[in-house]
Formats: sequence, C-alpha cells, structure tokens
Amino acid sequence: MRLKSFFLIFLFLPNLLISSQSLTFTSVFNSQIAKVTRPILIEAYKRLGIKITIASFSAKRSLYLANKGQEFDGESHRITGINNQYPNLVQVPVPIYDLEGIVISKKERFKVDGWESIRPFIIGLRRGIIFAENGTKGMTRSIVYSNEQLFNMLNANRFDLIILIRINSVKFMSQEENKNLMILEPPVEVHRLYHYLHKKNTHLVPKLTKVLQQMKEEGLMQEHKDKFMKQLEMKEEEFLQKYKDKFRKQLLSGS
Repeated sequence: MRLKSFFLIFLFLPNLLISSQSLTFTSVFNSQIAKVTRPILIEAYKRLGIKITIASFSAKRSLYLANKGQEFDGESHRITGINNQYPNLVQVPVPIYDLEGIVISKKERFKVDGWESIRPFIIGLRRGIIFAENGTKGMTRSIVYSNEQLFNMLNANRFDLIILIRINSVKFMSQEENKNLMILEPPVEVHRLYHYLHKKNTHLVPKLTKVLQQMKEEGLMQEHKDKFMKQLEMKEEEFLQKYKDKFRKQLLSGS
C-alpha cells in the first residue's frame, strides 16, 4: 500500500509541481498593450495551473530584468527576435498581439511609405521601443523616456514627427492639447508580439504553445483586443462630447 502511494505521487509529481507554481513577468510601464496581453497570459497560465503576476518597468529595464532572470521569469510581450539581443529569453511561438507602429505629426502631411519616407524629418521616439530604435537608425532622432514627453515636445515643435504604438496613442490623441495632431497612415511597421520566458522556464514552452494556440482558435485573443479597443473608443467619444459641450457653452455665453 505504501509502495502504491509512493508510485502515484511519483507519477503525478510533475503536475503537482506545476499546479503549485507561481511566476512573475516584466512588462513596460503604462503600456496599453499590456492591458490586452495581461488577461490573455493570466488565462493561459491558469489553464496550466500556474498563477502569474506582472511587474511594470521602463521599456529597457523591463527587458534587462527579464533577461537577467533572478527575480523574474520572462517578459510579457515583445517583438519577434528580441532574444537576439537578450539571449536568455525564449520566444513562445504563438503571437498574442499585432503591434502597429504609427507616425504622428503636427504640421507634416504625407502618406507613410515605410521608414525611408520619414528620413527627412526630426523624429522623436521612446527609449526601449526596439522596433522604432531599429527603424530610425541613421536618421535625425531624439529618444525620450515617456509618451508624455513625446507629445509635449511634438506640440512644442521640437520634433516634426513621433513614432508610437497605435493602441498607446488613443489616450493622448483624445486630449484637448493634442487636438491639432494627426496620425499619418498607413502604419510605418506592423509587428507580431510574442510572450518570452527566461531560459530557466524553457520546459513550459511546449505546454504554453499548445494552450495559446487553443485560445487563438477559440477567438479569445481577438475578443480581448476588441473589448479593450471598444473601451478606449468609448472614452474618446466621451471626451469629445465633453469638449463639444464646453465649446457650445462658450459660444452661448459669448466668452
């Protein structure tokens, strides 16, 4: 009887270890994309019996800490190939989000046709956003630490253009101080984003790949994205309505 019990414990030990496991991942501070990828990852790991938490840092430090792997178990989402620069990170091969890099302007008006179409201009971008850093190499550019700085400096005519992720632009483009800014279409670049594990957690890649593929086929990933974009659009509409009401009151009062 004792031998049988020992055999059963040995047989189910891997699943018991997984079910009691908890992991912590890094993410970029104030990232709108994280609000979509977070519930996707929580659900995926929940299906594996793993509880996760996500801590936010600056874009560059987030990668540094994930790659170091002492306190953290990986990075919530990044573009493909980031492991070429951070070799301790292992890409889970199912994309969890499509990232659109867009160009925003105050004065310039033109159709964006890849990175070369923005070369003649002074460009602002946020530190640690790798696709933008790579795309603007050799161009006249300035790198700042936050999206707020990007918009403030564009409004102050310090930049001709800024590069931003579309989902991160919605909040700023609905603000009154940015009402004269325009998104130039089409996106300058589109990337698929992937979840990354530190190499110490490589054993989870096959299980996580299977779960994420199931969630994709179930439509859950698109559902999370659609739900969040609808929330953003509702907030934008609410702001615009308040702005219209304010303007109408000013006209009626003659101020």
